[in-house]
Amino acid sequence: MNNPIRSALIGLLIALLWACGGEAPSTSQSTNSIEPAAPPVDVIEPASAENVGVEETIPAPNEPVETQDEPIRLAQATPDDTPAAGSPAEWQFSAGQHYTQLASAQGTSSAPGVIEVAEVFWYGCGGCYNFDPIVEKWADNLQDDVAFVRIPVMWNPTNEIHARLFYTALSLGKLEEMHATIFDSYHQKRKPLTSEGQIKELFAAFDVSEEDFDKAYKSFEVETNLRRAKSLTSKYAVASVPTLVVNGKYTAPGPQVKNFGELLRVADELIAKERAAL
Repeated sequence: MNNPIRSALIGLLIALLWACGGEAPSTSQSTNSIEPAAPPVDVIEPASAENVGVEETIPAPNEPVETQDEPIRLAQATPDDTPAAGSPAEWQFSAGQHYTQLASAQGTSSAPGVIEVAEVFWYGCGGCYNFDPIVEKWADNLQDDVAFVRIPVMWNPTNEIHARLFYTALSLGKLEEMHATIFDSYHQKRKPLTSEGQIKELFAAFDVSEEDFDKAYKSFEVETNLRRAKSLTSKYAVASVPTLVVNGKYTAPGPQVKNFGELLRVADELIAKERAAL
């Protein structure tokens, strides 16, 4: 294999591990599903592919998590590590390069005075799968005035099925123990989790009866959460996942963010901006 072709393939592999961009594929695209808008300036696009199919983004079993040049710096439990709250010149990251400031702030689901960080994700996204244990560890070290939540992306019917799975687990109080298993079922066991029977089987493994599952799966609570997730996917102009949304005002990553560690440092700084503004 000559060097140019080999270099292109290596570049493609690195890009695919970073993020899932654009619309997830589906065998029956709904006419009323939200189509992802043209990528805004804050979207990390694959470095060597114009349109990457989702199946290409699924990592092979035992594939290593993304490589980064510098270690991840976790959010600290004390303010010593927080950027100064003075003039804009003291901030390290900038809008349009590392994050996007939304034209209008959106309401959050967290209590007043709490800074919310929402991860918009999809269970079928290889980048989200690799990011999940990293962001979990980061979230465990957040200060008490910060809430971390997840919002399943809603681009098409396949996303909607996985979002329904997510909110059913949340409704039944099983999300915390099921979340990582759902990811593993898709990426390690190669189960698409797109049929109600397959999803019901997964819940049965967590001691959820068929009756309780049926009651929750199409409940008013789940339907309400699905409508909200679909609305926020549009309002946040989500064109790739994982995306972090800080306090309904900022989305990241931007085009200059190189890896997951830097993405979390951007989130740390945006949290500090919001804390300084309170």
